[in-house]
Amino acid sequence: MGYWGELRAWLLRDPAKLIRYLVLFVCCIVVIVQLYECFSKLSNPPISTHSYYNVNETIEMPAITICREPPYKEEVLTNLSNGNCPHPKFATCWMNYPYGEVPLDEFFMNGTFQLDETFYSYGLNGEPSNVDIDSSLHFYMGRCYTLRPKMAMKRVSKQVGYSLMLEHNLVQTTSSVDLISGAGWHIFIHDKRENFTEINMKGSGRVEYVFVSIREAIEIKLQSQFFSNVETREQDCVRKEGYSDLKCGEICIWRDLADEANCSGPWMHDVDQEPCSDNTSMRNLIEDYHAVYDGDNEFNCNCLQPCESRIYTTYIQSRKTFDQPEPRTLIFIYYTTKLISQMIEERPSYDTTQFIADVGGSLGFLLGLSVLGLIGILEHLTLFFCGDCIKRLQQKNEKHARSESPEDGESQASDETLDVNTVYIVDTQKLDKY
Repeated sequence: MGYWGELRAWLLRDPAKLIRYLVLFVCCIVVIVQLYECFSKLSNPPISTHSYYNVNETIEMPAITICREPPYKEEVLTNLSNGNCPHPKFATCWMNYPYGEVPLDEFFMNGTFQLDETFYSYGLNGEPSNVDIDSSLHFYMGRCYTLRPKMAMKRVSKQVGYSLMLEHNLVQTTSSVDLISGAGWHIFIHDKRENFTEINMKGSGRVEYVFVSIREAIEIKLQSQFFSNVETREQDCVRKEGYSDLKCGEICIWRDLADEANCSGPWMHDVDQEPCSDNTSMRNLIEDYHAVYDGDNEFNCNCLQPCESRIYTTYIQSRKTFDQPEPRTLIFIYYTTKLISQMIEERPSYDTTQFIADVGGSLGFLLGLSVLGLIGILEHLTLFFCGDCIKRLQQKNEKHARSESPEDGESQASDETLDVNTVYIVDTQKLDKY
């Protein structure tokens, strides 16, 4: 009759089997798809973001980076370069520059302002000892100074925050007001773990910026948000102390520019290239750096993001004229609210408990399986695939046990059931009468 004929006859005897097997087949396919999704979520769990407000016992102050505008001493640059040089970005600075006589480091160091030429006074919580100051050299910004707090604050008020008095070298008069209308200070507020970079494409995301003119008193209120990211397979992050992704990106760009121009500038630290030694190479390096500074091109630097970061938001509380005979600027930076900061954390939204619940729900709802049912299936599968092997092992163990204990075998072979009367039978004829 053939295979198909037998199958047709079998279905005609019990047509309900076809429906049962089809439903079982569809349920098995659905279960396999759901199990694949469960395992995928367990290996790469989805991330959910939680936002809440946290009351802190102490509060973390930001780092403050201050850059002067204009950033260079025009007289010094002009004398060293043998040409009109208000800023190194102009070509007149390099046409007659004595490359073999004046090192580029000396040109930039002497052409920028020192610490005592920048700060008249500074402090955190009224004490200069609560602040660490370091300087950094940049091409467009000149020499900038970064103040980092040594301690966390327990109170919030104007007296507890930063208090800075900056001293400028320009004196604003009626005749020169149009020439120095842009004179003042660039204030950058950022996480103390980050290093300041002047490249806009790397620093604009997590750096707050305020410009303050000379003879101006300003009060800046702070608010902060703390971000905690989760490391995933698609996106790694770094928890290393002292790591700065902004600095990593800036060094990466410097190295690309130095390799392109085959030389480096004094502001390009950690670059293994000799300083530029002629007008052509220096102009090429400056043009390439200008294109990066003003451009929006992205560089593939593979710099990992920090797992934890703090972003500060500024609000101008007060801005008024600072009446002083000298061209000074007064700046206060502090918190005005309670010790509350917004915490934004990323957390895995799928764990082992949810995985077990999803697997159990899929198997139970679609296939009617339970833990006892799974145990029974495993037992049958074990006996089906390993039954012969198990029997051979059992027989081998029995033979080995018998060979090691012959006494037990003899005792078991001679073990018979006896009647108590036959054991204690007595020959009455041999007993004496009494």
